[in-house]
Amino acid sequence: MAQLVNELSWSASRHKLFSECRRAYFYTYYGAWNGWDAAAPERTRRLYRLKNLRTLDMWAGGIVHETIAEALRRSMMKGTPVTAGELQAHARLKLRSGWVEAVGREWERYPKRTNLFELYYGNGRTLPPEQTERIRRKVNDGLQAFAESATLKELLAVSHLNWKPVDQLDTFALDGLKVWCAVDFAYTDPAGILRILDWKTGAEDAAALRLQLACYTFFAAEKWGVAPERVKVYGVFLREQALVREYPSDPAMLVDARDQILTSAAAMRALVADPVANEPLPEESFPLAESDRPCRWCNYREACPRLAAAPAAPAAPLG
Repeated sequence: MAQLVNELSWSASRHKLFSECRRAYFYTYYGAWNGWDAAAPERTRRLYRLKNLRTLDMWAGGIVHETIAEALRRSMMKGTPVTAGELQAHARLKLRSGWVEAVGREWERYPKRTNLFELYYGNGRTLPPEQTERIRRKVNDGLQAFAESATLKELLAVSHLNWKPVDQLDTFALDGLKVWCAVDFAYTDPAGILRILDWKTGAEDAAALRLQLACYTFFAAEKWGVAPERVKVYGVFLREQALVREYPSDPAMLVDARDQILTSAAAMRALVADPVANEPLPEESFPLAESDRPCRWCNYREACPRLAAAPAAPAAPLG
């Protein structure tokens, strides 16, 4: 197996964290590096554990995405119908197994196992029933909206030969910079237009979403040879009954997105002492967030010099 190399790359999520708090960025991309190795220093392993924390909403969104991706792959391989009941049954298993992992602290031995922010910074065993019920509803309602959507009917009416790989993390190059993205779903319609769909379980953040979806257009050009004018990109908002919004990728917007990405990467590179080895400047060179707005849901509450973990009120477990 090839040795993992910590290299400077770019993604929409990396950009977001860098913009919010440089110290959290340092912890995620440098401090936690190699923390999966049991022989790594204790602080490195601790930061890696914190890096893998997920809030309930992130967890729910991940389960919705995974469940949809698996159902579409089954449909492509076996022609299996996609129904709300089937999706919800698979998601229910994921919710239960993830909860067992989190409460059982399986992440102490296997850091990639489910580790929930609200439990970790709470009592580790229980959450208020209204929180867990909200997450159940979020998952079930999102999957039902997807199953009953006109979008699903449209993509299932297209030959599977016109589908692109479903939800695979990949990269493209932008002026020599490696950029990561994962297209939730894409297919070529009967008119020869590549339609890229992004499932959204949260509220719309138009500026962030435009940048993310512009990356999909760049990716389609490099990986699939599709000219930008032949690409249409959509956000599908499952919390709004699978409402579809198109985000036009006109030339001016793509130029602006390209400039944003390269400017962001240049700012990240300015905090690297050794570009070849991607060795960062000292931790103190990565300042804390100017405001405490990002701090409430920061994974690194117990590591950050500004914060201390606040105990959560006891509550009932997820069934």
